[in-house]
Amino acid sequence: MTDRASPRTRATGLLVVEYNRFTLATAGAPPGCLDLPRNGLLGIPAETRPFEEGTVAVIATGVSSDPVHVTAETWTAAPPLDLDDWQDAAVITVDWPGGPPSLLGEDASPPAELPLGTDLPAGRYALLVAATHRDDGEARTAELPVETYLVRLWPASADQSDEVILKATSATTAMWRTG
Repeated sequence: MTDRASPRTRATGLLVVEYNRFTLATAGAPPGCLDLPRNGLLGIPAETRPFEEGTVAVIATGVSSDPVHVTAETWTAAPPLDLDDWQDAAVITVDWPGGPPSLLGEDASPPAELPLGTDLPAGRYALLVAATHRDDGEARTAELPVETYLVRLWPASADQSDEVILKATSATTAMWRTG
């Protein structure tokens, strides 16, 4: 019998976002990032700013300041990909400085945070974000599903590309795309 691949850690919850974005960041990092990703979904900050210290990646959302549902996972190797249920998906590589990663949303007290539940050694990692239900944005009614995100992080292989757009079908991704 063969073992099925499974995540090392998994965290799931609602994360309140602010300014159409949330971030992947190191422990103790402040929330927020001025940049939106060029591909409309996922990217690294364009420059290093002192008030964004610890921000490793930024994820664009359709809602400006509302909760989004997030499932975040860490893997020891590249996970299987099944993107049938997702509108948008991209993979980038990030340089992780080491320590426990968290997803950060709005700048509130206490901060909107979803810890990934592990310490990751410093190194180069692949970061996948897949998203669905992005196009209703602020006009979303209670009957519509909440914006949903899958975030996966694993050690990057030597031949890992810096950015791969796997799927881009939402109007939100098209709206945020700049390049």
